[in-house]
Amino acid sequence: KVGNHDTEWTRVKKVLSFALPQWKNKFSVDVTLLSDLYDRLKDNNYFIDAVLFKNEVIDFRNTKGDTYVMAFDIGTTSIVGYLLNADTSEQVAVVSMLNPQTQYGGDVIMRSTYAIENGVSYLTDVVRAGLNELINNAVEEAGINSSDIYMLSIVGNTCMHHLLLGISPKALVHAPYNPVISEKLELYAKDLSLNINSRGRALILPNIAGFVGADTVGVLLATKFDKLDKLTLAIDIGTNGELVMGNKDRMVACSTAAGPAFEGAKIKCGMRGKEGAIDHFKFDGDKVQYSVIGDVVPIGICGSGLMDIVASLLEAGIVDESGKILSEDELETTVAIANKSRLTVIDGERVFILYEGEAPVFISQKDIREVQLAKGAMAAGVELMAKKLGIEINDIEQVLIAGAFGNYMSPESACRIGLIPRILENRDVPIGNAAGEGAKMAAINYEEFTRSESIARKAEFLELATTPEFEDCFVDHLEF
Repeated sequence: KVGNHDTEWTRVKKVLSFALPQWKNKFSVDVTLLSDLYDRLKDNNYFIDAVLFKNEVIDFRNTKGDTYVMAFDIGTTSIVGYLLNADTSEQVAVVSMLNPQTQYGGDVIMRSTYAIENGVSYLTDVVRAGLNELINNAVEEAGINSSDIYMLSIVGNTCMHHLLLGISPKALVHAPYNPVISEKLELYAKDLSLNINSRGRALILPNIAGFVGADTVGVLLATKFDKLDKLTLAIDIGTNGELVMGNKDRMVACSTAAGPAFEGAKIKCGMRGKEGAIDHFKFDGDKVQYSVIGDVVPIGICGSGLMDIVASLLEAGIVDESGKILSEDELETTVAIANKSRLTVIDGERVFILYEGEAPVFISQKDIREVQLAKGAMAAGVELMAKKLGIEINDIEQVLIAGAFGNYMSPESACRIGLIPRILENRDVPIGNAAGEGAKMAAINYEEFTRSESIARKAEFLELATTPEFEDCFVDHLEF
């Protein structure tokens, strides 16, 4: 009910108070939106649509139309964006790109060093430009306007978080490796130079620690980790490997420098999981058998293929438990002897040839050492987290494998090389890009965004680098 002498804004507030009684007249508005409010109301017979962020009116629309939000997972290697209908939660577009910051370094340490030496703005500007490119691609695919997007939610590791916000990562590379800021943030998207509705918001999920970021919080949000009864190990294998162990009663998180090998970095023929990559490998009898993304001639090896290759070479007796590629006269098994012609030396290094073409694809001795370093760090993290929780590895009831890599990874191969304890082999559950799912949940449901803060604060951080037992534990896990 409105009075004849009510202002136009009072009329709007009365209706909003009826629809949203929890705010009861405590509504705010950008005064610039009031400029044409009288005309809007008159022209539309007093039927207009108000878009709100909590209790703030951020737009008036002449007719009821779809509104949109977008969720981003900013990975060290790649960025994925999801465009969602805010009313129905329907996903209407998915877009992705190589993180443009890779031109300044393939990992967080290299990028941090560049930012410290040359200024953070270079890395900040390119990632924001990348997000805008993805926004443009998404709205084009969905056939909408970028002004129809009213909110973004963003997850990423702590370094990606700082670089997006224009915060120097210096604190992350010096002991005690703490983030400059860790709590959740609500910002105007325009203040991050992100091209959505001019009054749209950017929700930045919180970090846990210097190398366990908002992407891990996204995983915990998506899996409802804080509500789980089962003792659970969650693993997100990206350029860094983040681990969380526990359940609703207690959870411990840590980070390991495990991912580069499984994303193709530091591997002679390594590449991302795209067309031309060997993604699976095995011996069929004594014959080499592999699959290639896109069913084309192989040009390299992606993470899931690398894991299968190492596991298969171990089983075949071509690589021993120390990680050494055996020489021809050391081979003993039928499979190994049948494939001895694949053993050769390239650039002074012993290799096993996978594809014998004009541009051969192979795995080298150094590649296997990189896998050992990666899996040794991950396995040590698992052991030390269990010790901190006071549990045995066998007490873990499920292993959630997050990340796109988890969808393609063979659990058998992961357990064979020791990335995951072998006793847990039948407890693996691939959960896809859970970090992105968590970002989507936060974009659609503000309560989930709020809950992300409590999850982040509940997680206990285990700093492996300063844990006295880590070095010995790591060395113990280097052998296959």
